[in-house]
Amino acid sequence: MRMSKKTRLQVGALVIVAALAFIVLQGSHNFTQYFVSVQQYRTHYAQYAGQVLRVEGTMLSRSVRYDAATSTLHFTLTSQGQSMPVEYQGPMPSEQFQNADAIVEGKLNAQGVFVAQKLMVKCPDHYTPATTTSS
Repeated sequence: MRMSKKTRLQVGALVIVAALAFIVLQGSHNFTQYFVSVQQYRTHYAQYAGQVLRVEGTMLSRSVRYDAATSTLHFTLTSQGQSMPVEYQGPMPSEQFQNADAIVEGKLNAQGVFVAQKLMVKCPDHYTPATTTSS
């Protein structure tokens, strides 16, 4: 059985529309994955227990320790008076750690350490406010 040209065009258009709908839904799902602060995470820990989550805070520069032999980075993430130890295994980020803002993605282990699979450090050079000139 052979499809008419009109039917083939309709099927093709339907496939394209379905693909675009899928892409839009995936994009909106990724966009809605937000982060919580260390303070929110600590306050609502029971709600987040066992879940992979993104947590945002400030990396305390004095707490940053990197073990090159195991490629493990340890630091403390803090927000609104709450702090949390973090462990990240991977390459050492090239950004400076002068109390930089960071987002970590992972979950708390049984020892109370947040084990991050992803680490995103905001580079302060890229986020400096624009200078204004007054006349």
